Amino acid sequence: MNAEPSPQVLILAMDPRGHKRGHARVASLVASFLDEEGARVDVVTAEPRGWEKLDERVRLHRLDGTEARHPLLWLEQAVVSRAPRRIVRPLNRLGRPGAVLGRAQSRVSDAVHRRLFLPFYGQVRPLLLARIARRRVLSGIDMAKVSRVVVMDDASVPCAWRLARRHPDVTVTTRQVRTLDPAR
Repeated sequence: MNAEPSPQVLILAMDPRGHKRGHARVASLVASFLDEEGARVDVVTAEPRGWEKLDERVRLHRLDGTEARHPLLWLEQAVVSRAPRRIVRPLNRLGRPGAVLGRAQSRVSDAVHRRLFLPFYGQVRPLLLARIARRRVLSGIDMAKVSRVVVMDDASVPCAWRLARRHPDVTVTTRQVRTLDPAR
């Protein structure tokens, strides 16, 4: 018997929806590592849905619950939606003028959310996910046993960059090569 432990692969797919067939690409890559290489695979993601086709042998680490509880999201909802709604709510007793004011407040809150917060959050989210992953998931993975880290999307790059800096002996790549052979 070969006493050599099976290789371990870490796949970072924080936001696979950004690519066409993102979940299917991750599932296909995972299947090749499991079947052809006999590797243990961990997938780190912030996407709650779309993982039904993923092999059951994979350890799936979801960050979406922790991300949803982040104070930045709570603060935005409180300042942009909840506080203005509480200010306008007593004016609903005025009838039609109160209803018009309520609709205007709702439109302004939605516009601020879509046009100001979402572009800002799109820039900050990869850094936030990298921090959550480092604290919640990567602290439980022995990086000395990981032979390759595969980055599947742009949102995973800050996390991968930090891993590459902290563990220079681990191969961190965006190439989705289906073998662990170092020559490839």
